Amino acid sequence: MASYSTRSKSMAISEEVKQFFQDLVEPLVTYERLDEMLTKLNDKIVGNFEKIVNEQNEKIEALESKVAVQNNIIEKLKIEADNNQQYQRRSNLRVHGIPINEGGDEDVLTVVKKCYEKVDLAFNPDEIDRAHRIGKAYRDKASKKLVKSIIIKFKSWNARESFYKARPRGYINGVKKPGQSFSVSVDLTKRKYDLLKKAKGVINGNKDINYALADINCSLAFKMKDESLQFFNSESDLNRLINVRS
Repeated sequence: MASYSTRSKSMAISEEVKQFFQDLVEPLVTYERLDEMLTKLNDKIVGNFEKIVNEQNEKIEALESKVAVQNNIIEKLKIEADNNQQYQRRSNLRVHGIPINEGGDEDVLTVVKKCYEKVDLAFNPDEIDRAHRIGKAYRDKASKKLVKSIIIKFKSWNARESFYKARPRGYINGVKKPGQSFSVSVDLTKRKYDLLKKAKGVINGNKDINYALADINCSLAFKMKDESLQFFNSESDLNRLINVRS
């Protein structure tokens, strides 16, 4: 059994150890110390979070940039493909407003011949590759007759140009003339047709633009007040021209 003096020494050492740890731990549990620790921890967490967010934002921006480049390339490829399709239609013209023979079959070439006669142009069937009805039939509001467009494919550019130039002028300075027996237009692709339609809808009130049109080459353009033509072939072209002159 340990002597009294040994036990006393052990108790003294224990008290010293207890006091040591108490002195060590006590500052950690004070409010100020705890607040300081929490503030540092919060700053570290927030800093790491902001770093992660910034890194993710940089990755997102890089991806968005790549997507924008890819979309631009895709759009250019679509326009190029559409231009090729439009080129294949270079020999075509469309005739609108001709009533359908609702009583039976019709000879479309005979209908086209009558259109030639109405514009005092000599008709030569050998100049036409083919002609047929196209699109949906609709009831004309004025005549109440069922009408459907006719597409004509010419064998030569000269034949196409002659008929196009002799056509009834359905529009004067972009305004439709009433009472025309028929009208003639170039054969646009859907993309170009929609783009021309949009162009006609956004020029109201523009002081520099008279109207939008498709010329004999199927190119789209604005006819300006100064009689010049400003061509466009995409929505970006269209927006640029509108914004510059708005």
